[in-house]
Amino acid sequence: MSKTSPFDAVHRQLGARFGEFDGWTLPADFGDVQAEAAALKSHCAVVDLSSFGRLSVKGSHIAAFVGELLEGGKVHDGRWKWATLAAGGMHLPCRVARLNGEAFIFTPPGADQAAAEAIQKQADKHTGIAVTNQTDSTAMLGLYGPAAVASVRDVLPFDISDFDEGDIRKMSFFMINFTLLRGSWVQHGDGLEIICPATAGPLAAGAIAKVRHKKNLTPAGMTSLQTAMTQC
Repeated sequence: MSKTSPFDAVHRQLGARFGEFDGWTLPADFGDVQAEAAALKSHCAVVDLSSFGRLSVKGSHIAAFVGELLEGGKVHDGRWKWATLAAGGMHLPCRVARLNGEAFIFTPPGADQAAAEAIQKQADKHTGIAVTNQTDSTAMLGLYGPAAVASVRDVLPFDISDFDEGDIRKMSFFMINFTLLRGSWVQHGDGLEIICPATAGPLAAGAIAKVRHKKNLTPAGMTSLQTAMTQC
């Protein structure tokens, strides 16, 4: 049985046409694939990233441990970068971030469980390393396109005025913790990614949906997102 996105109710309100993608029921499109693709390239499209893996790694000497896992060089605190997960014989393109002694491994859809198991095997060789697969317990929304950050800068309950490409930060709003990344799964594309507890997903997506007309934000499905990712 496929998994349901935390944003599902909002998608339905916006008229999504659904499909199954890597074990998840997600919007294929919202009725106009060409408009969605154009928004990704020229302005801002809002996409559901719930199927993309989100792994947390905590413990002592986290920088050195991440270096064992990945091909791609050093990752600085407060930043993310592209890398290749090489643990357990894998050769998986991914994104990795470090923030306040915690590392995050972001995987393509459908790869989170295998990646978590490979990282755990490597962690078992160390003391005090904890690996958590947060994919099902969190929600991830992407605002992708050259105008993404500028479009929502004044409507988010966070100050992102100095939020540069490649940054990752944790913020809170009404005691809800959010993780924000400046960047995109579309290589060389700009964007803002918002991660929150799955239970807060409808609130986050609903707030963005309310300003979509005012800010010219286009809901986009997996069809246009996958096309943009393969065209990089």
